[in-house]
Amino acid sequence: MFGTLLLKEIQHYLFGLRFQVSLVIVLVTFLVGSLSFIPAFRQAGENHMKLMSEERAALERASENATVVAVRNQVYVVSPKSNSIISDCSGQHLPNKIGYSAYNVFNFRVSHGNLNPLMGTGRALNWAFVVSVVLSFITLLFAYDAISGEKEDRTISLMFSNAVPRGLVLLSKLTGIVSVVMVMAVAGMVVSILTLTLAAVLPLNLTFLAEVAGFTLITLLLVTLMAVCGLLASVLSRSSNVSLLISLCFWLLFVVVVPNTAVFWANTLFPIPHADQVQQAINQGRQTLNEQAPRGSWSSNYGNPKWERHKLRADLQTKLLLNEKTHRDAYYQQMFNQFEKTRSITLFSPVAQFDYMNEAILGSGYMRFRKNWDDLHLFQASFLKWFQDLDAKDSESPHWYNPYENLSTTRQKVSVDQVPVYTEQVAGFAERFKAIALYLSVMLIYSAVVFGIVLYRFQRYDVR
Repeated sequence: MFGTLLLKEIQHYLFGLRFQVSLVIVLVTFLVGSLSFIPAFRQAGENHMKLMSEERAALERASENATVVAVRNQVYVVSPKSNSIISDCSGQHLPNKIGYSAYNVFNFRVSHGNLNPLMGTGRALNWAFVVSVVLSFITLLFAYDAISGEKEDRTISLMFSNAVPRGLVLLSKLTGIVSVVMVMAVAGMVVSILTLTLAAVLPLNLTFLAEVAGFTLITLLLVTLMAVCGLLASVLSRSSNVSLLISLCFWLLFVVVVPNTAVFWANTLFPIPHADQVQQAINQGRQTLNEQAPRGSWSSNYGNPKWERHKLRADLQTKLLLNEKTHRDAYYQQMFNQFEKTRSITLFSPVAQFDYMNEAILGSGYMRFRKNWDDLHLFQASFLKWFQDLDAKDSESPHWYNPYENLSTTRQKVSVDQVPVYTEQVAGFAERFKAIALYLSVMLIYSAVVFGIVLYRFQRYDVR
């Protein structure tokens, strides 16, 4: 019986004008997004290669003096990833440059590269955008009149004149809607993959295919949840017009209101100090340290590395670094905590859940930034250890470690190939699965609860 009902629902949607128009919209959107991705990805790749070449050249120049290698401010630039066609995970708004030296990881910032920052306010037309905005809306359009529309046409009362379990009917409608929408989603992905493969910008390796499979799975979950919400709108009203209005309210709430009020919730519920306050605290600490420093702490004599006052200068510079590091690290941790706590509120939106699961599947977005941030701290400690070991071997060095200047440690030349260079460690699938577990659980529970409400309402729905 279920198979017959499901086949009837699928045929009803597949051969309707609603499906044909929706399919065209989805395919065109996937195609346009893929075509726009090609030049943008190539340009980003060229820019990154240029930056890496410049960094290599700067390192070669610095390697004439080992201390310069240790104290110079370096910038790690996050490389573009081809899987950003699936989702950029808000990458254009997240930090993509991290400054560090052998002594500290200093800061992070957002760089727009060759993109006009005034043009960077929109979302990229990637797969996640198509699914979370376009397909979620289409799913509601397929589901909003599944019950109320049939009541108006008096077809549902005719169906229940036979002994058909209502739960079975509801399940067939849900499965039919999800199946039809997923046909459109998969067709769009295939068009996109073919386009990018022909343009030679997409490596079809096992990792990418696994990411596509993961994306397809969470797309199925999102479509299912949105279909359930559409059915809820349908059983809450006896009129398809009212059901449509309720569905639109759901879509606006999930896609527009909740994600775009994150800043409000962050500032209201989880406030953090203003950046100017942090800078003032740093300046105040710096002033205090300067006042307490022994006389001559700022003296220098570049021609004599073993000049006694260089030790005073190195001690003061180290204290200044620790002062700034203490305040900034605490502030950055507050920023991370605020961001992560705000996410727990936006989980109310299925679209937010979908975005966070995308981030985990692709190892991108905030997850990628935090991994690089934490890994760079580990690298910085090993970088400093490398330099201290090198300095210890130089009998001409007084070994007074100054984190900012080339004054009182080894000035020997070092081979550029011996200098530690930070390399991003991509998150493994076990780490990604651990990150996705919470969001996956929330979406499954969300779907089960809403479907239970729909079933309860439908069991009491007056079909006459």
